[in-house]
Amino acid sequence: MARPQQSPSTHRDDRPISAMRNLGPACERDLNAAGIHTAEDLKALGAEQAFLAMLQARKREGRSAKSCNAAYLYALYGAIHDINWLTIPETEKQRFKEWTAEIRESGQFH
Repeated sequence: MARPQQSPSTHRDDRPISAMRNLGPACERDLNAAGIHTAEDLKALGAEQAFLAMLQARKREGRSAKSCNAAYLYALYGAIHDINWLTIPETEKQRFKEWTAEIRESGQFH
């Protein structure tokens, strides 16, 4: 009797962060510090929540968050959706720019 095939929805994506599109070792270090270790972890949180978790981790470590801008969020979104960040729709990019500007203006992360 043939074994039933596992449905794609039950497949865990245990790739390390740096194996995802748009993300390299620096992003992997940032996300690992936030407790995000695999592609599955990142996908489960979503780009915005992962971004906030990363900012909080940087703050805990006494690291600056100034370099963490909308482009960082584009990379996370692109990684989750397996697309090049340059192809993210402009409406989505604008939403990310506005959201990250709000975060900066809040003064919560320096």
